[in-house]
Amino acid sequence: MERTLVRNLKDHIGEEVRVRGRVDTVRDQGKIIFLMIRDISGIVQTVAWIGNGEELLKTVKSITLESVVDITGIVKEAKQVAVGYELEIKDIKIDSLSQTPLPIVIEEEHTDNTSALDIRLDYRWIDLRTKKNNLMMRVATLMTKELRDFCLNNNFVEIQAPRIIGAASESGASVFEVKYFDKKAYLAQSPQFHKQMGMAADLERVFNVGPVFRAEKSFTTRHLTEYTSFDVEMSYIDSYKDVCHFEQEMLKGMLKSVKEKYGEDIKHVFDVDIKIPDGDFPYITVKDAKEKLAKAGIPSKDEGDFSPEEERAISEIIEKETGSEFLFMIDYPHASRAFYHMKDDNNPTFALGYDLFWKGIEVTTGAQREHRIDKLIANAKERGMSEESLKDYLEYFKYGCPPHGGFAIGTERLLMKLLNINSILEATYLPNTPNRLGKLISRV
Repeated sequence: MERTLVRNLKDHIGEEVRVRGRVDTVRDQGKIIFLMIRDISGIVQTVAWIGNGEELLKTVKSITLESVVDITGIVKEAKQVAVGYELEIKDIKIDSLSQTPLPIVIEEEHTDNTSALDIRLDYRWIDLRTKKNNLMMRVATLMTKELRDFCLNNNFVEIQAPRIIGAASESGASVFEVKYFDKKAYLAQSPQFHKQMGMAADLERVFNVGPVFRAEKSFTTRHLTEYTSFDVEMSYIDSYKDVCHFEQEMLKGMLKSVKEKYGEDIKHVFDVDIKIPDGDFPYITVKDAKEKLAKAGIPSKDEGDFSPEEERAISEIIEKETGSEFLFMIDYPHASRAFYHMKDDNNPTFALGYDLFWKGIEVTTGAQREHRIDKLIANAKERGMSEESLKDYLEYFKYGCPPHGGFAIGTERLLMKLLNINSILEATYLPNTPNRLGKLISRV
């Protein structure tokens, strides 16, 4: 007999069915036992009683919470049950008996931090069984699908840039060194250079979804040493604002699809109302943002960047002024951006790029890239970077490269803000951080 999912049992009243799932709750009342069984689609009450045989009752009594079972039974009307039916067990097979007690508490739908986060992450495969986390993973799947589909529907080509590279870094930041046969190699921080190779190759529009690595000891709720980056690059742009507009429409489409499929569930489980932006996201210059923050009494330590406190504050200010949860932050000092960002011809101290803030955090960095090799070399020299160290990269621009730009989104951070999750660790399938590599390396 084929398996029937719990959500479809309502269509089989009076019929014999086969249900396979996990034991969520056990209520032993002596000669009658109720098992709540959950599968990927929902939960159903099943019942075994002595009238169906002492051996069956004995087997059911031996079953522990979180065990995996295979049940054959009759779907019967049951007015005392909220859904109006239950499953009378005729036969049960224990596929896998769970040990007791569980190493962590499986959290209830609206409960946070029942077990300490570190311990929950040590047993992530159990922690992910909750309705909340299960929904989170499904939302993440749809979120990434919609981003990919938007690109595909706009004539993009998907590439897979190498994750092991020969050059240490394009930005000077810390990287993970690995042994590559008899040579040194490095885990890629970004597919940036290889996206630009796609522009020089006349693919014109490319995107890349995959892991990137940052060897930075950042112990925060928003940083990982390995995360998934959704990268986009597009040719023949007239302005970095062409890139902004593309990302804006991509995110609006993604949010619309997520709300249509999961909006009610997200509201019920995460208490989040997904807002679909109306119109264009507002633009604000770094200078204007800093002035607004100063008026609000928010201190600034860096005129070319924003602290987490500043990101939260300026997002609140702009949302109050415009009603938008999103904002494009523009006119960053070129000195604070990557050397391959194009300078503003009208004011070369500015970079033609942006950060996208959403709900108080930066979720994207984007820019128009410098495609003229002489300008690229000059930018690099300003940063003390040698032509020799960039030799392979500069080859992309020697034989003609169209004007282009792009952006990168950390998908875990995007998911964290979409569902208003407190920590990026909770929004990641199995997070790696400076003190965690699967399991905790150190609690210090």
